[in-house]
Amino acid sequence: MPTYLFAWNPKLWDWPELPRMRARLGKRGFVDFQWSSGRTRELEPGSRAFLVRLGVPPKGIIGSGVTMSTPVPAPHWIEAKAAIGVTTNYVQLRLETLFEQPPITFDDLAKPPFSRYRWAVRQSGTYLPEPLADALEKLWDTRVASLPKPAAMATAVSKRPTKRHR
Repeated sequence: MPTYLFAWNPKLWDWPELPRMRARLGKRGFVDFQWSSGRTRELEPGSRAFLVRLGVPPKGIIGSGVTMSTPVPAPHWIEAKAAIGVTTNYVQLRLETLFEQPPITFDDLAKPPFSRYRWAVRQSGTYLPEPLADALEKLWDTRVASLPKPAAMATAVSKRPTKRHR
C-alpha cells in the first residue's frame, strides 16, 4: 500500500480544531477531515497516511490513517495565497490515531533505518518509500500500543495489510 506523509506546521497554522477533532476521534474511533496534499495529484484513496508535526518542538509523527479521496484542487489554505489565485490540492483524510505529543519524535527518526530520509518534508502528500513505510508502521504500532489508554484516546492500533500493491 502506498504511504504518504502529511505535514502540519504550527508556525504556519495553529489548527484550532485539533482538540475537538481528538475528542471526536476518542468517541468514534476515527476523524475525517480535508487536508492539503500539496502538488501531489496521483494519490489513491486507501493509501496509508501519517501526519508529521514540523516547525516547532515537539516534532514527529502525531497521527495515522488513510486517504479517502483523490486530490482535488481548491484555493490555497494560506489566505494571502488564495487571495491572488494560488491553488493547492486537497484530500479527505481519515485518521484513527491523532496525538497532541508525537509518539515518534524526530530523535527516533534520526536513527537507522529512518536516518537517511528527510522527515521535515516541504509539503504534504510526500511519498514514503516502501522499506521506510514498513519500518515506520512497525514502530508506530509498537509505540501506540504501549501508550496508556487516555493518551491513546482509546483508539485501536491500526491494522495494515501485509501485502502491498502498487
